[in-house]
Amino acid sequence: MSTPGSASDSASDSASDSAPAEAGNGPPSSVRALMSGAIDYAGLFPPASLTMADAVQNFARYRRGPNAWMLGRFVLPVARLEELAEAFAAVAQGEADPWPLSVIARASDAAALAAFNGRYGARLRIDTVEAPPVRKGEVADLAPLAATYSVFAEVDWASDPAPVINELATFGVRAKIRTGGVKADAFPTASQVARFIVACRAAHVPFKATAGLHHAWRGDYPLTYEPGSARATMYGFANVLLASAAALAGADEAELVVVLSAGDAAKFEAADQGWVLPSGRALPSELVMAARGEAMASFGSCSFEEPLEELTAQGLL
Repeated sequence: MSTPGSASDSASDSASDSAPAEAGNGPPSSVRALMSGAIDYAGLFPPASLTMADAVQNFARYRRGPNAWMLGRFVLPVARLEELAEAFAAVAQGEADPWPLSVIARASDAAALAAFNGRYGARLRIDTVEAPPVRKGEVADLAPLAATYSVFAEVDWASDPAPVINELATFGVRAKIRTGGVKADAFPTASQVARFIVACRAAHVPFKATAGLHHAWRGDYPLTYEPGSARATMYGFANVLLASAAALAGADEAELVVVLSAGDAAKFEAADQGWVLPSGRALPSELVMAARGEAMASFGSCSFEEPLEELTAQGLL
């Protein structure tokens, strides 16, 4: 596992981020469909836990790199918005388009979010809010935010998520699942993730996933970047993205468990036409692209470089 790069650690830059893409040597359309704008950069959060200055410099560099098409939003807590603005002013002047932000916030932070967009919206634009875990009966509080932003509310996977997800649908709020953490007991089972995905499909609720998703495929990995870190079986972001697309195509929970549990990238076949899953299901690129809008919108990762390195190692980039 490579340590996420920091601005002061330019030697760790991946080759793909330091050199122009070669003409005619891009990824197949199946990979483009799966990964376009998929990685919400959460370098401020564990296990990377970068400083704001380093995370901002990284994001600016990623946006200039040849793999910027995979980059989504910069993720941060509402309490650090002004700190972001200061760091941005130091390193990212002259950018043509505003940075898209996903802010961890509550309904009570609506005024702070609006004020920030009013001051900085031409350079830094909050368009997404990630809300803390909600229970049934609490979703209505998020409705005013959902009228302005894409709101993803975290849903507990330990019990049946369907009642909460159905309520999210009523108020136009999206779902969020935490698929790991820095402790082994923070990871849901494949059956629990599959149940969540199926509940979102049934309610027509898009979702995002976060935590423990900086690896491409299911496998045994260190939980942190510390030497001698404990290890655990972690989900791959490609597993979860493809499981969400399979669900949109009609896969049941049992099939999704197969897709989520497959740890060998060789069990997945990618070509220009689409993907073939370990379950044998073929997913056309067009369906995978549709799933990115209707099912799993993105995933949070404290590293942008690590996903690139692993996809490159598999010959997909």
